Amino acid sequence: MLNRLRISLVLVGLAIVFVSVAYVYSLWAAERQRAADVPVEATSMMIRDLLAFHKRRGSFPSDLKQLESVMWEKKKIGREFSNGDRGFIHLNYFYLYTRLDPHGYSLWAVPMGQARDEAATMFVTGSPEVYRRWKGAALSLESVSSIKADPSEIELGVLGLVEQPKIVTGSRTK
Repeated sequence: MLNRLRISLVLVGLAIVFVSVAYVYSLWAAERQRAADVPVEATSMMIRDLLAFHKRRGSFPSDLKQLESVMWEKKKIGREFSNGDRGFIHLNYFYLYTRLDPHGYSLWAVPMGQARDEAATMFVTGSPEVYRRWKGAALSLESVSSIKADPSEIELGVLGLVEQPKIVTGSRTK
């Protein structure tokens, strides 16, 4: 009888350990999934790459495929571009790039996914010397389908975006 009691206590102990490990693992897995759903904005890196492209080539790229061929590391599985090679999704953000002229561009960064309300929408217009940023809450899905490449300040205000301080990137030498 004492042997049976020992075996029962050992089995109860193992069951408690197993249930505890399973519970901790489920909490960890849920947190990893939540973190993977949160959009991570990378407009500053896009701007850096656009400025470096302009410095090398003398104008901004006509589309993101051209930027990828010069500045970005080629991936074995290619990036999926949309909107005429002007848009792509990276880390739950949709980026829409437009070359306004050889020395000007606009860039939208719109959060996507289930946790999109936790992130901000960004709009940037830039040149080699300076860029202007607008920031606001995540746009509704209806608004995303109707965004313009070069909206007016009034249209940006209607979308709830607020202008941030200008960033001077350097002076252009002629």
